[in-house]
Formats: sequence, C-alpha cells, structure tokens
Amino acid sequence: MSYLKKHAKAIKFVAKIILSIAALYYVFSKIDIEQTFVAIKGINGGLLLLSIFIYAVSQVVSAFRLNTFYRYVPVQISTTVNMKLYWMGMFYNLFLPGGIGGDGYKVYLINKYYHTSIKRLVGTVLADRLSGLSVILVYLCALVYFIDYDLSVVAVPEGGIKMIHDLLRWVNPFLNYFVLFIPLVVLGYFMYLRLFSRHLTGATWKVLLLSIVIQGLQMISAIIILKSMGTELAGRQDDYVFLFLLSSVMSAIPISLGGLGLREVTFMFGSQYLGLNQDHAVAMSLLFYFISLFVSVFGGYYAYRPKAIFAD
Repeated sequence: MSYLKKHAKAIKFVAKIILSIAALYYVFSKIDIEQTFVAIKGINGGLLLLSIFIYAVSQVVSAFRLNTFYRYVPVQISTTVNMKLYWMGMFYNLFLPGGIGGDGYKVYLINKYYHTSIKRLVGTVLADRLSGLSVILVYLCALVYFIDYDLSVVAVPEGGIKMIHDLLRWVNPFLNYFVLFIPLVVLGYFMYLRLFSRHLTGATWKVLLLSIVIQGLQMISAIIILKSMGTELAGRQDDYVFLFLLSSVMSAIPISLGGLGLREVTFMFGSQYLGLNQDHAVAMSLLFYFISLFVSVFGGYYAYRPKAIFAD
C-alpha cells in the first residue's frame, strides 16, 4: 500500500497512457487507417495554419476569461503575467506527468507571489472550467435541432454498444426539445456560483460571453481543418461541430492524455450514427489534438523557468 501511495502520480500517468493507446488501437482497428492518413497527408497547409491561428486566439481569449474571474477574487494580475501563467498551465497539463496539473501549479504560484487565498483560487479555476463546459452544453442543446439524425431507424453500428444504442433510441423523440434546456444550463451555472463562489457572480455574464466566443472560435478551427482535408461538408457542418463539442465533453474526463483516444472514440461512433465521413472525422480529431499540443509547447519555457513569469 505504501508503494502505491508513493508512486501514485506515476501510476496514474502510466494508466492514462495505457488508456489512450488502447482507445486509439480500438479506433484504428475499426476504421480505414490508410484513408485517414491519406486525408492528413493531403491537407492544405495554408488552411491548417489558419486553423492553428484561430485556436491560438481562442486560448488568448480563455486567458482573458480567467483573468476576469481573478479580478473578483480579488487579485490584480497583469495581462502579461496572466498570459504567461496560462500558457505555462497549458503546457503543464499536456506534457508533464504530475498529479498537481497546470491549474494546481498556477494556484500555487499565484498564492506564493500574491498571497491570495488558496480556497478562492481553486474555486476560481473550477468556476472557469465549468463556464466552458456550460457553454458547450448550451451549444449542444442548440445544435441538436439542426443535426441530421434519426436514431430510431439506425442499427447498432459495428463494434457499437447495444445498451448505449437503445438509450439513444429512447431519447430520440425528445431531442428536438433539448433547446429548452439552455436557460436551465445558464441558471444552473449562476446558482453554482451563488452557492459556492458568491464573490464571482459579478463576472457571470462577461465570462459566459467570453466562453461563447472561445467555443465559437474552436468550432471554426475544427471546420477549417475539415475544409483543409477536402472533406465534403455539403450542409453537414452542424453534424461535425456537434460531434466536436461532444468529444470536448468526453476529453474533459481526466482519464487519458489530454483527451487523446476519448475524442477519437467519440468521433468514430458518432460519425457512424450520423452518416459522416468516419475517416475524415477521426483525422480531424487527431489534427485538432496535435494543434493543441503545438500551441501549448510554447508554455514550456515558463514551465521550466516559472520565475520568468513574474519578471518585469
């Protein structure tokens, strides 16, 4: 038992690697790998660069969103320092095998340099994450009305799980009414802040607006990736975006390497149900993950030299 406690961080990291590899192996065993990599190799470089740029802009807006919350802690962090902290956190979350994570390390550094309540900082980070998740749910509820589906007549896809399929068929008649849940999602987020982080409620609407912009930019980035591969969209953008958002929810579950594997499984099954180009859907998922890696790598400097974050 003492050995497990001593090496808990390493064990968790290895478990995440194993799960991601297993999930990717499963996906690649079910799709046409050759077609997937043909799509990736034939990508339009100019459009890919545009997608990277838009994703990077979404992360800049994300940093502003978090700093909006910091003002209500209150802690006055300059825009420059906040941006460095944010990029360091991105790198830490994706590249460094630690139990504390990028968010935890940011809390530690802010507490060290600004002598701010750890409890309030942890609550702020959680509120920031939940704002993003809330807006994803809002987009999902809205997009359900526009996606092309009829789960009642779709057979269980090859390799699919019958129990999940039966659940989807049961939900099918109610999907057009999911838009009615949007006010409940927003109200639920506001009530969460009122109950657990009352001092942050003043930032609610600005933060939600920024979250809408962030997710909007990332959806645009995903669509540009598809266009760069020459994917035939023909009015199916809503379907691909719906799966992209659903995969974002799945990747937030902290059991894999930054969502690697979970995203691809979501796209594999989702594209079967919605009749999308499965190979291109999985390719887009992989490319988006590597774009996030590329953008995050620039935070490595501050991950290894944290004192530089606070240098004038």
